Amino acid sequence: MKSLLNKELRLATSPLAWIFLSAALMTFLPGYPILMGGFFLCMGLFQSSLGAREANDTLYTVLLPVRKADAVKARYLSFCFFQLLGFLLSAVITALRMTVLSGSEVYRSNALMNASPFFLACLLLLYAIFNLVFLGGFFRSGYKIGKPFAVFAVVCIL
Repeated sequence: MKSLLNKELRLATSPLAWIFLSAALMTFLPGYPILMGGFFLCMGLFQSSLGAREANDTLYTVLLPVRKADAVKARYLSFCFFQLLGFLLSAVITALRMTVLSGSEVYRSNALMNASPFFLACLLLLYAIFNLVFLGGFFRSGYKIGKPFAVFAVVCIL
């Protein structure tokens, strides 16, 4: 299992997923819908899945002498790893905004959602919806991944 997770993180994960991890820094932007940082991270993971599909990584992984359930678990765990990193980065920035930067005028008069524990709960909900809708839809066929991401986007907007 450890070697499959290592393969997912080193070979199958697109560099875009690592770049979109920096979208958590959008929590610093005043007057910006800060939940979009979590959505962008999910979009980076979608691009990673798209690249893995184009490189036939799923087929390669299931042809290895491992259990098929372990291949699915490794993909889930790699996505959860990125989501955990994004959440931790957002939590640190939220703590900074709530303590050190709480007196700043740009953060006090924010018309949109402020960085708060509620924001972090919404971020976790966004990641849970992504894992349920997108990853569940992706592993039904392994190739039709546009529809599950579109459903995820619509559910998140609603």
